[in-house]
Amino acid sequence: MLSALPDHVLVDIVHRLDLRTVMRVSTLSTRWKQLPYLLTNLYLRADDFKPRTGTLVRSQLNNLMDLYTETINRLLAPTGERAIKVLRLRFFLTDPHLESIGSLVTSVLERGNTKYLEFVVVVTELHDVQCDEEDNLLFGQRFVKFVGSYPYAFRWLRSLSIQNMRFSESDMPNLLNVCDQLLQRLCIESCDSGRQSVLRIDAPRSRLMELVFEFCGYAQIELVRVPKLLHVVYDTWMGESPPIVFGHVPSLRSIDFGCAIMHWQPPFMLSKWLSGTRLETVSLDFHDWMIWIKPEDPKLLQPIFSNLIDLSLSNIFAECGLEWTIYLLEAAPSLKNFFLTISRHVCGRNGYVDNAEKVSVSWESSSSGFKHCNLKLLDIVGFEMDCKMMKYIRLVMGCATRLRMICLHDKEPCDKCDAMHLEAPSGSSYPIDEDGLSSAIEIVIE
Repeated sequence: MLSALPDHVLVDIVHRLDLRTVMRVSTLSTRWKQLPYLLTNLYLRADDFKPRTGTLVRSQLNNLMDLYTETINRLLAPTGERAIKVLRLRFFLTDPHLESIGSLVTSVLERGNTKYLEFVVVVTELHDVQCDEEDNLLFGQRFVKFVGSYPYAFRWLRSLSIQNMRFSESDMPNLLNVCDQLLQRLCIESCDSGRQSVLRIDAPRSRLMELVFEFCGYAQIELVRVPKLLHVVYDTWMGESPPIVFGHVPSLRSIDFGCAIMHWQPPFMLSKWLSGTRLETVSLDFHDWMIWIKPEDPKLLQPIFSNLIDLSLSNIFAECGLEWTIYLLEAAPSLKNFFLTISRHVCGRNGYVDNAEKVSVSWESSSSGFKHCNLKLLDIVGFEMDCKMMKYIRLVMGCATRLRMICLHDKEPCDKCDAMHLEAPSGSSYPIDEDGLSSAIEIVIE
């Protein structure tokens, strides 16, 4: 029986439940009633109050947030000697409820002992909402007012995620100034400061370690001074290529960039873009379309990639040659793990009218005797047993003198591709096991 377990075990179980379930289990008995108020690690998601069936629409949002704020008001109330050590809130940006949330969080922080605070501010996860520029401007103004009303709460933030907001030129610097004491992770989705705006992040005192950008409308983002930054992610940029200018980022070790670029976004050379950095992990995702990096002399890239350990090139369109990737191996003498994903989607995902044309990349090595002495793993997703792929694998094996393992995987599953019936499963040249299922092939090289 669960009730026979000691309190600390029951609390650990309740920690793993969503918010709605937590409140429901508290009604099981007198003993269980107190459990939610013993939790010290809280992740309180407004999403947990969405309808179980159907989708959330605008007319339901205020009722949902009423229930959410009422619930967190009870859960965050002071109880005995409990100290809330971790507080993560995910909520909708509804004007009537921001005051309650800001006041409750400030009250928790004033009690002390809170080590980690996170806000995820959501505005668009509704079935009937399509945000336009006026909506984004309204959300931006509402959020800026929220920050100004509760600076103490924002000063304690470790992680902040925002979406669909249009700011004035000074709003983002002011936000970073308020949060510069503890903020380590900032995620910005579908935000800008107007058409052709540039976001400058000059935060020499900040503790920012991770920046994430998704679908932002900035023409460019300039990282002027972010001295503790370790990791940058950018998924789908709308402005210039390359999308980010790296300034003083001496701690940067990892980048993860992905985009299906448009015809006005020309390919660029990594050596010019990443000049001054020393990277250990690089992930580039081409979203099934044009390869947006230009092969170049590996010697130009070597100062940047000299410490590179992990390299991932994802969603290279199936018709594209692969020999050009060797220049990256030449530029990265310390590389140990090389991951490739070949896109075999026929559903046209990530396709837009203005996509840049798919053009195969050509490149010839200037050093015919190139040998790589540290590569241990070659991992390929989307493997097909055709001449092109086998020729490429032999090429890598010929270069990598200490290669220890090759892992080959079938193409990634896709319901849309399957529904189109354009590829019969039996038409794949990928090996099938005795149960009719594809499985990874591992080749160990002695």
